Amino acid sequence: MKRYYPASILLITLILLSGLFAVIFLNKDSLLKQEKVSLFYYQQYLTDKYQLIEKLAIDPEIECQNQKQTNVIFEFKVMKYSFHCQFSSIFDPFKPTKEKYIQVDKIENWLNLLPYQSEIYKINHLAELPESSLENPKIVIALQDINEKLEKDFYGIVITDYLFDLTGRKRMYGTLYSTYDNLREERNLSYKKEVIQHLENKFSSWHYLPYSRNILANE
Repeated sequence: MKRYYPASILLITLILLSGLFAVIFLNKDSLLKQEKVSLFYYQQYLTDKYQLIEKLAIDPEIECQNQKQTNVIFEFKVMKYSFHCQFSSIFDPFKPTKEKYIQVDKIENWLNLLPYQSEIYKINHLAELPESSLENPKIVIALQDINEKLEKDFYGIVITDYLFDLTGRKRMYGTLYSTYDNLREERNLSYKKEVIQHLENKFSSWHYLPYSRNILANE
């Protein structure tokens, strides 16, 4: 059995369809632009994601050693990846800035020596001092009382629990760390900031700070 609809309903339907098609036709450029923008951002997202995967494969420990800065940031179009690095120095927690003599209680509270044991010289007499220079200073531990003539200039730091007195015209350039009271009005000892800086450059390192990775959207 055929069903018949009133002409008014058909007319309204046609008008609505015509209006819908007109709206689509009039806004097709806008819709196409929106589609293009969406595709553009999606392509950027895919590109960023590919680059991010490459960066995530990099060992952050090695990257910290290469970049030598507290924050490492890889910035892409729509996102960025970052992590933190930590500087470790022989002069943790205190780096001399003008002190030629430092009275200490425990040397481990002043110098971070543990990672650099193989680079430390131990002496009983000044004649055993290693060759040194402004660009190549040394770390020395005196194992007993020393009250001797210094035959050549020494560049570096000396650590002692004993009497340490230098005579002669030659000088030590750097810093003396002592648990023994070695403070003197006159001594052949001068602070040299270049010596301290060269030591820090040689005996320091950068390390990745665990659990510091972040992946964020760019603002």
